[in-house]
Amino acid sequence: MKALKFIIVISCLLLVIACNEKGDKSIAGVYVMSFKNEYSIATDTIVIEAYSIEAKSFQVERRDGFHRIREGNVLPKEFKREHWIATYNEEKQVLQESEFGKQIYINQDAGTLSFGATYRKIR
Repeated sequence: MKALKFIIVISCLLLVIACNEKGDKSIAGVYVMSFKNEYSIATDTIVIEAYSIEAKSFQVERRDGFHRIREGNVLPKEFKREHWIATYNEEKQVLQESEFGKQIYINQDAGTLSFGATYRKIR
């Protein structure tokens, strides 16, 4: 009987802990942004994946797809892709890449990042 009470108490504690946990606060994920102006139509994607959890390093891939607009004509889509490794500074909430000085500002609560523009997290 004591064992059954103990199991029930432990189960209730685990249930309370699981219910009080907030959503995924990981910065890893896929972030997207799109825009259109008189010169181009673009969609950008930034994919952040854990590289080394101990070193707080992340692999960042930026994929850009864009159509140039010249004299009112939409030109064929062009693509660019970049890869780099960045270190996350939790205090400043920024991913920093040291070779080229790139910085990505993370807002985990809103699920967004800033890298010249605001990207929203889709997964």
